[in-house]
Amino acid sequence: MRQVEKLDYIDGLKVLACLMIFNFHFINAFYCGFYSLNPADYHTRFLEQFVGSTPLNLIMGGKFGVRIFMTISGFFVGYRFFLTGDEKSLKTGVVKKYFRLVFPILTANIAIYGLMKMGLFLNAEAAAKAGTAVFFGNYNQFTPSLFAAVKEALWGCFATGANQYNGPLWFIYYEFFGTLLVAAILALLGKSPARYIAYLVAALLCIRNDFLPFILGAVVCDLTYQTPLWLSKLTKQKWLMSLLLFIGLFLGSFPPIGERLEGTVYAPFPPKIILYYIIGASMVLFALLHLELPKKMLAVRPLIWLNRYSYGFYLVHFFVLCSFSCGFYLALSEKWNYHVIAICNYVLSFLLTVGISWLINRFVEKPGMKLANDVAKRLIG
Repeated sequence: MRQVEKLDYIDGLKVLACLMIFNFHFINAFYCGFYSLNPADYHTRFLEQFVGSTPLNLIMGGKFGVRIFMTISGFFVGYRFFLTGDEKSLKTGVVKKYFRLVFPILTANIAIYGLMKMGLFLNAEAAAKAGTAVFFGNYNQFTPSLFAAVKEALWGCFATGANQYNGPLWFIYYEFFGTLLVAAILALLGKSPARYIAYLVAALLCIRNDFLPFILGAVVCDLTYQTPLWLSKLTKQKWLMSLLLFIGLFLGSFPPIGERLEGTVYAPFPPKIILYYIIGASMVLFALLHLELPKKMLAVRPLIWLNRYSYGFYLVHFFVLCSFSCGFYLALSEKWNYHVIAICNYVLSFLLTVGISWLINRFVEKPGMKLANDVAKRLIG
């Protein structure tokens, strides 16, 4: 039996994943050449090609960042269970999940409805002017309905992955059912050796979808806190764990479209991009759990503080970019240099997103978590 501890370094990793997602959407709005690697989309002479086709593109690795989130979620489903053997934690986690997720989603969707109703979603106009219409101009170009926005928040994003109003909500379907899948496996099989067969079968069935990172996250947790003797000897080899970390980061840096890679280090690899991200995320998490220096680097106060607002940040960043960021660009596009606008826009958009996330955490997320705890106590005791 081990004591449950706060893993601050994983909180730091979550914040980095958030930043990768924010950067990914920002560059799609204003520097889509980093993403497409198409010279016709470039706003700089060499930078987009150089960064976009090398491991430096991890800075804007939003698709990898999402798989890191998923892997961490799968990890934490089993964390308390594998440390303490407390099966009740699996049941309470399932009961709490919906109530913890839904209220910030509802708040964000109502805000999006209001912005659309006031004509403040400016992404189509801004993307056309910036030359990024293919990647950022088509979102939320429809007549908004409050009923539809609320329905998507309360039901649609959970049941089907509906994300017409808030693009990043596709993640919620996988987050909800992925954690339920892992909890079901552990609740049914506990610490029986049969769980390894269940992991394998589930992984093979989910190899083409985004339930796989949740399963691998649970496997990472299992192998960390129920470590077989042969594996414990390997995890003590710091050079091996460091190698695992770098391989995971390399897989996570694979360019997201998988095109125009001739002459780059990625050219020899088949474009199984999402699978690379999923495997890379689990490798990074497992290596991090066994390396002290990266733990210290991630467990710093600014990252720990920002993690409190990471869920709200994920939910609101996209509509901030589509409204404020695009409006800022349009207001100054004829007055300032394009790159000066982009730098100022990035900083202000980030700060605004953090500010809104703080409000959501304080006035929406915390009451929702309290309600989730109360519901779990009533139903499970």
